[in-house]
Amino acid sequence: MPSICLEDEDIHDMNQSPSLPIAAWAEGCYIYDTNGKEYLDGSSGPIAVNIGHGVPEVLEAMSGQAKRIVFTYRTQFASQAVLDLTAEILGTAGKRYREVVYTNSGSEATEAALRLVMHHHQAEGDTGRTAILSQIPSYHGMTAGALATSGHPGRREHLRALHDHSASVVPVAAGGSEHLLPGIAEWEAAFASVGAHRIAAVVLEPVGGAAGGAAVVPDEVFRRIEELCRASGALLVADEVMTGFGRTGAWFGHEHAGVTPDIVITGKGLSGGYTPIGACLVGDRVLPGRSAADLAFGHTMSGNPLSAATALAVLRYTREHRLAERAARTGATLRDRLATLAERFSFLGRPRGRGLLLAVPVLQHEEEFRRDPLARRICRTAQRLGLIVYPAGVSTRSQAVLVAPPLTIKENEIDELLLRLARTLDTVRTEAEQGKVAV
Repeated sequence: MPSICLEDEDIHDMNQSPSLPIAAWAEGCYIYDTNGKEYLDGSSGPIAVNIGHGVPEVLEAMSGQAKRIVFTYRTQFASQAVLDLTAEILGTAGKRYREVVYTNSGSEATEAALRLVMHHHQAEGDTGRTAILSQIPSYHGMTAGALATSGHPGRREHLRALHDHSASVVPVAAGGSEHLLPGIAEWEAAFASVGAHRIAAVVLEPVGGAAGGAAVVPDEVFRRIEELCRASGALLVADEVMTGFGRTGAWFGHEHAGVTPDIVITGKGLSGGYTPIGACLVGDRVLPGRSAADLAFGHTMSGNPLSAATALAVLRYTREHRLAERAARTGATLRDRLATLAERFSFLGRPRGRGLLLAVPVLQHEEEFRRDPLARRICRTAQRLGLIVYPAGVSTRSQAVLVAPPLTIKENEIDELLLRLARTLDTVRTEAEQGKVAV
């Protein structure tokens, strides 16, 4: 496809930031800007483009649906696209789930999940359950309720007034510096200190994203949290916006631990970045005999036919090409190669993550981290050199660079990703040695 050139005044007229290139087109694992420069998408955007850019089957599904009907409102009409997508999702999730509540994003899906949690306990007459347990670090979305539940101080800054009247959120953190995430002892202590009868839900990412930098909740910890929820009557909510639909090497991240969340929050990978959509998978224990979709309410565009048809095409492509299994294999190889690369740089730690949601920890002194986080600098340098990776972490302990390419990435493209990442890291180290910046 030919490159597209825009004049400076065009950029100004569109209120585009002059610091960002303008994306013109994309295919597979590559994005091209209006100057024809190529970028390898090593993070699937914000870990969303699970099946790569420009997949013909998805584009054909979008076009076909657009020619039939683009919009219906959920209280006025049913949509065959939505019915088919719901059947696909529930067929994937299994008999544990009975209903899908659609939203426009993962953040909104978190909001819907929180509403369902509160409706569930009120319906049970359990009015004292007002506490949500949430892990530090964590990130569950940009809307007010989702941010209130997130262990991400930077994104909650200056927003306290939005949360003054919300249900209480109890952060659960690791007890010592040797672990990034809380363990069994910390979760048991949180249940005991809050009072099991007051806990409405635990909201948990199976593998961390923007806040935790691919930190994995150990399987035994996840299983113990499920036991605590079952024993106390609290609901277990898995935030699978980033991990869902094949990213970790399984259809859902919680499957590795063999747990059954009451609600599963999804987004990003549901449509592979092709269209805005999010959803909550509602388990049998939640509001039995009542419609969760009615109680969660909805938004104007929730469950629109165009987004549903697009997501359905993405999920079918994922299944037909066995991308979850591929993510497990490719992720293991990429993690080993990242570990070898990281050994060359004193400011990097050993890679962590699961499947193709991986991160390389970035080591930096606290003062320098507060002034200029090194992970962000690495990502800026990478983009300059034609590689897109994603900065993560809320502290020096969690700071990392996320490496999470599309699940469709090929072996030669992994070679190219690692080559560009090595160039990036060499450049960052050289700049530090020359005294231009500090590491």
